[in-house]
Amino acid sequence: MNREERKILGLTTSSHSLVHMYEGVLPPLIPLLVGEFSTDYFHLGIVVTVFSYAFGLGSLPAGYLSDRVGPRRLITLYLFGAGFLSVCILPVGSLWTYGILMGLIGLFCSPFHPASNTLISHGIREKGKAFGINGIAGSLGIAIVPALSAWIGSAIVWKAPHVLFGLLGIGIGFFSMTIPRWPVKKGSVGVGKESEAGLSKISYLNLIVFFTSAAALGLTYKGIMTFLPTYMGQNVHLSFFKLDTVAIGGTIATIALLSGAAGQYVAGRLVDRYKPEKLYLGAVVFGTIFVFLMAKGLNIFLVVSAIFYSFFYFSTQPIQNYLLTQYLPEHRQGIGFGIHFFLTFGVGSTAAAVCGYLADHFGLQSVFYAMGLCFILSSCLALVLVLRSKSA
Repeated sequence: MNREERKILGLTTSSHSLVHMYEGVLPPLIPLLVGEFSTDYFHLGIVVTVFSYAFGLGSLPAGYLSDRVGPRRLITLYLFGAGFLSVCILPVGSLWTYGILMGLIGLFCSPFHPASNTLISHGIREKGKAFGINGIAGSLGIAIVPALSAWIGSAIVWKAPHVLFGLLGIGIGFFSMTIPRWPVKKGSVGVGKESEAGLSKISYLNLIVFFTSAAALGLTYKGIMTFLPTYMGQNVHLSFFKLDTVAIGGTIATIALLSGAAGQYVAGRLVDRYKPEKLYLGAVVFGTIFVFLMAKGLNIFLVVSAIFYSFFYFSTQPIQNYLLTQYLPEHRQGIGFGIHFFLTFGVGSTAAAVCGYLADHFGLQSVFYAMGLCFILSSCLALVLVLRSKSA
């Protein structure tokens, strides 16, 4: 990679880790927030849903705007907006105010995924490798935030992780302004004869199947990630961990989720070399198996199952990004990524409240059975993509 490509990747990776810290800061704090606001899993699940729906809903216009005003500008807007609002959580004293601020933070975070993927697609030549590295950074953010949020929240106050992540966002925002808003000349991604020719090759059936599969996985992501730290705290009892349930749940969740970075790396390396549809099917099928094992697991067995689940689930992400670059011409990829992340984070966000209801009435174990059914649906749709790729 040349110097400009490295700067682009530096911005997207740091911003990617941070966006998942904003997203994941609340779930490890759930046991603290239940007491702080005298509430239950369902209402905290609604707050997660509000954040995630705004996170996903804003992806639609963000995908369109990435193709029009430049993806880097949108990343800068996300960093400054989400950073400032996170600091504003410091004086919050009610669940309603907290929920509103979390929704606004989610809205400012929403441009990141379509904008960053468009920036990588247009500005970096080795797309599969770059998507893999960027995905690793996101997985590390997802993995680190349960322990970081739980430890800081337990040791200081539940608001402290929000403020810390907000200050990080503002700092990265200033770095983002050193990168041009267009990684290539704007006219080079316009609609020309080659681009118009690409439009005729779009398979809309493939896109429908792909997006439905991605939406099903989005449900599993939000449902599992919202309650994984609490589930771990209740079901992992190891004598060498002398911590309260909040800290142990966040720490064990972090240990399990770290394997997601390895999954992103392996998938990013393989997707440039092998049939992406087959890689996608394999990852989703193995992910399905380990979600059901998590529902039955305790202690070490649960931790090991979660490690393998994390590896296979997060390996789907660079594959999905790569598939979109194959299914869409370059000048339509921004809106394609926007639709993708709207479905993943927007539609997927409904799982947080639904799973909160299931957890309140049937126990946390029921969350993993329900999410396993969504995995089965995604597996069936991934198989359709494989069959269609063979007939193409």
